[in-house]
Amino acid sequence: MMDAARILVVEDNRDTSILLRDLLVAEGYDVESVPTGEGALEALERTPETDLVVLDLMLPGMSGYDVIEELRGRPQLAATPILVLSALSSPSARIRGLRDGADDYMTKPFLPEELVARTRTLVTSRLLTRRTMEIQALEEIAEAALGAGDPDALLAKMVEVAKGVFGADAAAILLLDEARRELRGRAAVGLGGDLGRVSMPANVGVAEIALSTQAPVLISDGASADPRVANPAIRAGGFRSLMVAPLIVGGTPIGVLEVARRARQLDPRVERLLRIVADRIAVTMVHARLQAETRELADVVRRIGEGVVLTDAEDTVIFANRAFAEMVGVPAEALRGRRWTELLASSSQDVGVLTAQMRGASWHGEVLLITGAGDPRPVLVSLSSAPARDGQVQRIGVFRDVSREHELRFRLIREQKFRTLGSLAAGVAHNINNRLTPVLGWTEMLLERLAADEAIERDELVHALRVINQGASDSVETVRRLQDYSRPSRVRGPEGVQLRDVLEQLLALTRPQWDNEAARRGIRYEIDLKAEPAPLILAVASEIREAMLNILENALNAMPEGGRLTLHVRGEDDRAVVSIADSGRGMSAEVQRLAFEPFFTTRSSEGGSGLGLSLAQEIVHRYRGKISVSSVEGVGTTFTLAFPAISADAARTPAFLPTLEPMRVLAVEDEPEVLDVIRAMLTAAGHTVVSAVSGREALELFEREPVDVVITDLGMPGMTGLALAEELKHRRAIPVVLLTGWADELEPEHARHVDVLLAKPVTRERLLGGLAKAVPDRVRPG
Repeated sequence: MMDAARILVVEDNRDTSILLRDLLVAEGYDVESVPTGEGALEALERTPETDLVVLDLMLPGMSGYDVIEELRGRPQLAATPILVLSALSSPSARIRGLRDGADDYMTKPFLPEELVARTRTLVTSRLLTRRTMEIQALEEIAEAALGAGDPDALLAKMVEVAKGVFGADAAAILLLDEARRELRGRAAVGLGGDLGRVSMPANVGVAEIALSTQAPVLISDGASADPRVANPAIRAGGFRSLMVAPLIVGGTPIGVLEVARRARQLDPRVERLLRIVADRIAVTMVHARLQAETRELADVVRRIGEGVVLTDAEDTVIFANRAFAEMVGVPAEALRGRRWTELLASSSQDVGVLTAQMRGASWHGEVLLITGAGDPRPVLVSLSSAPARDGQVQRIGVFRDVSREHELRFRLIREQKFRTLGSLAAGVAHNINNRLTPVLGWTEMLLERLAADEAIERDELVHALRVINQGASDSVETVRRLQDYSRPSRVRGPEGVQLRDVLEQLLALTRPQWDNEAARRGIRYEIDLKAEPAPLILAVASEIREAMLNILENALNAMPEGGRLTLHVRGEDDRAVVSIADSGRGMSAEVQRLAFEPFFTTRSSEGGSGLGLSLAQEIVHRYRGKISVSSVEGVGTTFTLAFPAISADAARTPAFLPTLEPMRVLAVEDEPEVLDVIRAMLTAAGHTVVSAVSGREALELFEREPVDVVITDLGMPGMTGLALAEELKHRRAIPVVLLTGWADELEPEHARHVDVLLAKPVTRERLLGGLAKAVPDRVRPG
């Protein structure tokens, strides 16, 4: 049975301290609480093997910052994980805490579920590190057994290993001489060079207890003065703590291993590791026992609640625990020998850029996996690299399922979208009306002049058609932007994102609504967009857009009499930065301090929820970014968002119009006007078109007419385009192109009989490009 992980809670508020203790004890942890920084250092001095410190910053006497600095300056405590839990929520406080050495930072008030989840992640990482060190120690023992030239050299290596494993000042191996009933020193380190001083009678002291009980004996404090300590070298060396473990082979004791420390107490939990090391020293030549113990340690990883994967440098799975196998819905045996990155969802995140970023020594972030059942699974991943015995690099990954957090986050975003969608739709409608006015005007005029047999100059006709085309295209893009905002297609993972594109799309979507509102109130907003070259970032574009929208809404609300909004995208060092500045009423120092707190708002009377900036901050931090605010009352406010850059080729493949060999095309569309324009596009490209207005009619024509490819609408009465595609494929192999206005909502598994999916409205370039994808062997070279 594993010992509980030990957590030290440093909190001066009694109620909060009790709450934290109750939460963590309920999770199975061993919890100690202290109210001061000084008390924390004393507690850690007594028990330096603490697995996590939950630390408040505002403490009486020594502050939390001082505690962090002190811990990171002590070698024996420097690796102790620290989770800051503080009411200080400003970016500067967070940055200082993390920069000083905290491993994670949470603000009060906190969600108990989040605290437990973050605690589990840090403790899991700590336990993994400890277990890795244990495994490495066992490997060193096995390697020493294979490489040692003689027994004395082997034992000398064993005491060096034991001393290092336990962070001790001295170690010795004493073997039992049955004839003399004496324990004779055979190898020692830290006790002088005379092995005779290490020897002692076998029937006295802690060594006798360990041999008779065949169990380790631990003296945590006062070892040099303890009457049970019979080893003269230990007594004379002024050691504070001592461990004595019997060396047993085949059930028979053959000696003892003694390990001593001068300055530090022993953690009772080392008894388990002490037993393992002593056993390995006793049977180093028995390779099967070493393998069994390694399997036991690996089982610890298998039972951890987080998914754990060990891979080689190419991400090929060497080991995956049960939690990861259950997370992805694939048996652990089937994962071995397979790259775990094959599970990354390729259709909803930029896998190339993502895997390139993961190649560093360590990486932390969210990705989207596809389970064995085909379901998307968002997970938080922590990757780190470590050298293996053969000099190759191995990688350890810890995976946490964040599906529930995603669901809560998407619910909050959806509620905010519903709140703003009405006003956005009004602005979009106004924008479309403006775009369609010249379209209708030119169309009516041209029809009247043609009906009257009036001659139309070529230049005038070309101008009219260009105006009509531009107005229709602008209207399509406006509607598409509103659709993208109102209903994101499906759960997506991170991909290469250009901040300038996100900001320009957001302005195109929301500016009509601002202009309408400003005109209604008799005010004016001046928008100044500065877009300098900036690198790509790794994120989900729709979430970055949501963060910017919340900041833009705050900026406009801060300018009730109108004003100037300055948007600046740029690159700074290895980061992509966007700043949003308004000339509004500004914020006081207190408001700036509380700006990112959930539910804090200065506009409660106007319906403000107080969640916009909090959500924006959460999104920015999720993609390893930083968000800050600077403001002067009466002058204005500037929000700055900075994200780490990625190195990826952002160039897009230029559009081209493929040339196809003449084909017979079956076009299926129940809208006569749409069918007419598709027929015209295809005929102009040299193809012969056979048309049908329903799925049933298309099946009859398919049996009579030879066709090379089928283009069909999705939504038709009687038989849908998907049902038609399935039936056609059953009759014979035929490429199928599906046209639909619901492309973003169509799940891939529902369109498995479709070769190419095109979203309506479709242009001639996109239609011919889709045909080229469906029948690539009919594309003419050049």
